[in-house]
Amino acid sequence: MMTITMIGHKGVPSRAGGIERHVEELSTALVMRGLRVISFDRKWYVGSAEPLAGVERRWSHGLNTKHLDAITHTCSAIFLARRDRPDILHIHGVGPSLLAPLARMVHPHAKIVATFHCEDRKHAKWGAVARLMLKIGESCACLFAHRTITVSDQLASYCLETYGCQSTMIPNGVRITRGASPALLQHWNLKPNSYFAMVTRLIPHKNVHIGIEAHMELNKRRPDLAEAHPLVIVGNGAFTDEYVSELMAFAGSYPHVVFTGEQHGEAVKSIQEHALAHLSISSSEGMSLSLLEAMAFAKPVIVSDIHENSDVVESDAIIVKTNDVMNLSHAMEFLIEMTPSERLAMGELLSARAVKRHDWSAIADETRQVYEEVLANARTSRVRAMAA
Repeated sequence: MMTITMIGHKGVPSRAGGIERHVEELSTALVMRGLRVISFDRKWYVGSAEPLAGVERRWSHGLNTKHLDAITHTCSAIFLARRDRPDILHIHGVGPSLLAPLARMVHPHAKIVATFHCEDRKHAKWGAVARLMLKIGESCACLFAHRTITVSDQLASYCLETYGCQSTMIPNGVRITRGASPALLQHWNLKPNSYFAMVTRLIPHKNVHIGIEAHMELNKRRPDLAEAHPLVIVGNGAFTDEYVSELMAFAGSYPHVVFTGEQHGEAVKSIQEHALAHLSISSSEGMSLSLLEAMAFAKPVIVSDIHENSDVVESDAIIVKTNDVMNLSHAMEFLIEMTPSERLAMGELLSARAVKRHDWSAIADETRQVYEEVLANARTSRVRAMAA
């Protein structure tokens, strides 16, 4: 039985974060295909949550700080994983991939696969030193892993042009179950199909502040529409307390923004499923799982014009200029004034696109094929060496 060890993510089951949801879905699907999957989780993140069915849990150890959490937990996971003798050590994220050279030394008989989820160094929360380390992590993911996986065509092109790395593009997937009760919305005094939703971590590059400002501009022009269609923001910060405080102060007494905090299970599904529309307006992204979920719920979306968003929705959504408050505000007004049948048609096109291109079963099959290819190449190389 092939043994796969997942490291670099915070843990599963996911509480928040695209990489964690990616690892959760991928691990579950791989177990269903007969692979042994081990996940190194961080206790501060997972808490008392039970392990995923069929996925073996190990605890990593590290320093829970903004700059040292990922690297220290990944380092300990690399050494602790030796006892399981994995065939594949799968590193998620360019920050943890900084330790890909170490992983090759500690696991000489394993193959290292790295998934390049996002150009993290572009995120505003990082300072100059952290950005340098993340840049080096990119190069390690591309040059020291036996195979690099990218989640979008844009990232695949970036790896090829910047590092000469021919990666394997396997997109993020989506799996949702419709039917969440709209009654859960009463907790925030929300009405079905009457609000905009942003489901995201509260970090600067996700542009929550742009969404709030755009809604305020809508309120200046059309206070009737703004009052009837509030902006609902679902999520917490990620070592970004200062930014979160700035958001709260910026929204101030503005009555048409609702912060729900981090939500899970049926609560977040209810907010997603019963929104009028979703905003995915980041200035930097890998491939947004919250965007894919909005599409799968057959909801209209407004996205920023970065390739990682526009390539996913193509012409089936409303695309606005990144960081353009007025463009976004007018897009929100335009979407409100669409007829229900027009919004439904947009949502159904997006749902069909999500189902066709982002199925976790197909993604798991492609990932397993990557594992088999790198292991087959290793066996071939050993046979050739013996023959020589």
